[in-house]
Amino acid sequence: MRGHELGELLHIPTSTLHYYEKKGLIQPEREGNHYRNYSARDVQMLKYILILKEAGLTLAEIKQVFHRYFHQSHDEACQREAQHFFNQKIKIMEEKIARYNTIMEIMKDLPVMLGDQSLTAIQEKNEQLVDDFFEKERGGR
Repeated sequence: MRGHELGELLHIPTSTLHYYEKKGLIQPEREGNHYRNYSARDVQMLKYILILKEAGLTLAEIKQVFHRYFHQSHDEACQREAQHFFNQKIKIMEEKIARYNTIMEIMKDLPVMLGDQSLTAIQEKNEQLVDDFFEKERGGR
């Protein structure tokens, strides 16, 4: 598959594909005319890259994951290490989800609060949510 086709398929610019190649995350084959030809494995690896980026991993972490878990043999120690690494990432994501849930709860009531000053119960609830949100921020970082 050519770069422009893959870019369209995954909704990313071809410059991103080239950047990932430059960073050593993928290694597409080159045709005689020097065009990049992305294999089914390249496509699959790109999907993993995009998912892991969405999950908050850096490209350096993704490269380490690929090298350590996709290109080397695995023993029990490696599996435990991978489980620990991904559990840490999952915990960070769960904390972010909890934060976003609080923000969404606050935002749901904002239009109501702004439209009617007599809704003190909603205001008090949101003020408590806002205070709790920042209290968690100080404690969690």
